[in-house]
Amino acid sequence: MWGSGISRTVNGYLDRAVTVTRGVVNGAQSDRITFIAASLAYYALISLLPILLLVLAAAAAFGDPGTVEQLVERASTALGEQAGTLVREALTGAVGGGVTLLGVAVLLWSALKLFRGLDIAFSEVYGRPGPDSLLEQLRDGTVALGAVAVGVAATVAVGALVSGLGVDRSVQGVDLLGVLGSVGLVAGLTVAFLPLYYLLPGDDVGVREALPGAVFAAVGWTVLQTGFRAYAAGAGSYETYGVLGGVLLLVTFLYFGALLLLLGVVLNAVLAGRADAGTGLAETERPAPEPTAVLEGIMTRDHPDDLSDEELREELERLYDELDRFEERIDDRTVHREEIESDLKRYVRRQVRRGKARGWGPYLVLLYGTAMTLGAFFYLSGGWAVLAMVVVWLSTLGLYVLMLIVGTTATIAGVPARLKDRFESR
Repeated sequence: MWGSGISRTVNGYLDRAVTVTRGVVNGAQSDRITFIAASLAYYALISLLPILLLVLAAAAAFGDPGTVEQLVERASTALGEQAGTLVREALTGAVGGGVTLLGVAVLLWSALKLFRGLDIAFSEVYGRPGPDSLLEQLRDGTVALGAVAVGVAATVAVGALVSGLGVDRSVQGVDLLGVLGSVGLVAGLTVAFLPLYYLLPGDDVGVREALPGAVFAAVGWTVLQTGFRAYAAGAGSYETYGVLGGVLLLVTFLYFGALLLLLGVVLNAVLAGRADAGTGLAETERPAPEPTAVLEGIMTRDHPDDLSDEELREELERLYDELDRFEERIDDRTVHREEIESDLKRYVRRQVRRGKARGWGPYLVLLYGTAMTLGAFFYLSGGWAVLAMVVVWLSTLGLYVLMLIVGTTATIAGVPARLKDRFESR
């Protein structure tokens, strides 16, 4: 008896785990989580250097030169040798020349796009509209800024601490210092990410509901940071490709970090049952209307046995009329094969004329912007790098406008064919 109860409990937990896993996977696919994560990684990449410049400018204004040099050294150490050398040179040159208003403008633009992307992703997963008022948007942006800043700072700080101490604290072959650092990082990231999952969904979400996603993202970031540090320290191909390999590794880290953040909110939505049918969770179906409801009351009326022939004839005629009207309603609701074939042909012709490149447009813009940003990091430094980011932003915006013009032109060119299809359907 006890064995069967335990078996049922274990099977229930296993079924629940499978359902949640399937829902998270389906939700990530249906809500375009991977595409939004790529966008967040792109905006995080172009905002990384301005954020570091702003932090170093504040440290230089309120601290001493030794503090600035120490911050630069820790940031470059956490990013690896090749990428760290690039960041050290760029930060040293930019701090020496001062932080310009142009750099602050680029920082604000990229940060707003980053946090707006987070807000949109959270609202889409929960199926709720985003914040309407400017005050709510500023609140969400501030919360996102603080959470992401604390998360990145904690990740970099723990990585620099573990790699910089160089003290052997192993117990029976286990690195005690590394384990304690990982546990502390998970706890700190959970506290930092919890406001994201509590405020950004735009719904009445409690702390208990927001906690699983925060823990999931914190554990994922800890594992990602550990793998990032190990790969950057020991991969030969990373050193072979030099600075470009370091930047590509950084982009990969940012992409998977953003993906983990978004998968955390999908996990919360699935566990709370707030996700839609696209997440894989079963929904209660509405009962189908009874087709015989039209005849309700007709067949249950009382018919006395003493009705005359004339009255029976009138009753039968009335029943026939009701049956004819019922058949007409059914016929109106029935989909005919000829109409379906005609509609499908028009739809296929319309999609073929529109072309397949339209769905790849945002990805092409992201690829172009990422390539141009990598070139700016590789060939420029200091104020020229900030100016190059502005040029990349303007050129990316221009490319997107050009793609909109091309799409509008193609749509206008297809108007005659659509009018022809409409006239033929009539």
